[in-house]
Amino acid sequence: MQVEVRSHHYNYYNVKGRYTPAKPQKTGWEKRYESVENRIEGNNNNRDTDLYKAYVKLENIYYDLGVANRARYSTYEELSAAISQKYQSPYYMQFSYSERKAMCDNELSMSAFGHCGNMSDPRLNGPVYAETDSEKKSYNRQCVNKQINNIFANAGINVGFLENKSFSFTINPYTYELMVDGNGDKSVMLQMEALLNDNGNSKELFFHILNSIGSGNINKMVLAKYRVASLLIEYTDLDIQDFVQTKNGLVDEKGNRILDVFKQKVKESSKVPAEFKGAAYDNFEQYINQIASTDINNIDDMYLSIGFENGQLKDISNGNIISGGFNFTY
Repeated sequence: MQVEVRSHHYNYYNVKGRYTPAKPQKTGWEKRYESVENRIEGNNNNRDTDLYKAYVKLENIYYDLGVANRARYSTYEELSAAISQKYQSPYYMQFSYSERKAMCDNELSMSAFGHCGNMSDPRLNGPVYAETDSEKKSYNRQCVNKQINNIFANAGINVGFLENKSFSFTINPYTYELMVDGNGDKSVMLQMEALLNDNGNSKELFFHILNSIGSGNINKMVLAKYRVASLLIEYTDLDIQDFVQTKNGLVDEKGNRILDVFKQKVKESSKVPAEFKGAAYDNFEQYINQIASTDINNIDDMYLSIGFENGQLKDISNGNIISGGFNFTY
């Protein structure tokens, strides 16, 4: 289904505590459903679903209402009061409370923030059925297979080279560096490796493997250690190897606790909007607390692998989630 998405995510009334980008952005649902062809996207979403069609319909219903409301009401308080009163009028009493609330939520959200998505809206004319996990995984795998083959084909790797060939891709959880092993020509395998390490492809493939395994099937301590390392890099640009294990937990070379360092770095960071800084710290703290009672050197590193046979990804046992590699001992 093709649709012109005219709405943009933006805090039009500068509502305190709500995300305020510097300029209007694509809506979150539109970004999720963008088609990716020539790089790896770890999480692809199918447009041929009830959910996508529902977003499209809500876009068509509420966009013009949002434009009209912003022209009419100068403050968020005026807007909110007017829309709330609208859905309490006699005409809307034919709908249930939850349906009226959904319509009110959608019109207010589209008017104030440029997006909406309450699927209880009666204007959708029926329930919106979600995909099953297996359907999501199947569609996502098809997309990632196509993306990898497009990357190789665009670089001149003949499809014939992949026939009757078996490879494995193994990814470092800290740097996302990918290594290729297999029974093909070494020079071509090095070319494959370079392509998959380019343009964020290896990181997205790592997330795809993790999603395929299911985080619930990975040891909680292993997963927590990975989360600590990845959040540290994402929000502060610091490396987990900059910290050492002591009786007081992980500290930097000056003896500062990792939680204190993270909190200060996030406070100073322009990467994290002010309204998200507290949530970023809380998220990091929960993973630090999970590993606090264990020597980090005794927790395995979450290296992940996946097979690639005849141009198709193939799940394999990730018994190679290995320990070692780094020594954090003080």
